Amino acid sequence: MADNSSKNNDTNNGELQPTYKSPMQQMNDFFASDPLGGLLGSIDSFFQRHSHTMAQLGGFPVDVYETSTDWVVKADLPGVKKENIHIDTLGDRLRIAVINQENSESNTTDNYYRRERRMARMEREIPLPYQIHRQRTKARFLNGILEVRGPKYPKTHNTLDIE
Repeated sequence: MADNSSKNNDTNNGELQPTYKSPMQQMNDFFASDPLGGLLGSIDSFFQRHSHTMAQLGGFPVDVYETSTDWVVKADLPGVKKENIHIDTLGDRLRIAVINQENSESNTTDNYYRRERRMARMEREIPLPYQIHRQRTKARFLNGILEVRGPKYPKTHNTLDIE
C-alpha cells in the first residue's frame, strides 16, 4: 500500500525509488524512536535529585480551608521557635515568613576559637478567597503547627472608575 506524504528512499534494481509514508506512520516512527526521552529523563532526574534541597530553600506545607464562619490556614513548622515566625496581611493574601539564625561557638584545648553563623529564611504567600481583616484575624502556634484564622469577608475590588 503506497502512502502519499513524505519520501524515503528504497533500492530497487540498484536504483533509488521513492516511497511514501502517511502522516500517522511518520508520527508513529517519530515517537517509537523516543527523541525526547533523554531530555525528559534528565529533567525528571534533576528534580528527583534536588527536591529535598528545593524544599529546604523555599517553603513549608500549608493547608487552607474554611469553616462556616472562618477561613483557616495551617502551616507545619516543626522545630521553629515562635519568635522566628512573622505574619503579614496583604489584602487577600497572607505572608508567613520563618527566619532562623543560628550561632555556634567552640573552644578547643588549644584556645582555638571558631564561630559560625547561619541564616535560613522560608516564606510562603498564600492567596485567600476572602479579604483579610487584620483586627479580627488571630494566629496561634502549638506543637509546631501555626494556625491563622479569620472571618470570611468578601473581596473588595480596588479599582478606580475612569471618568
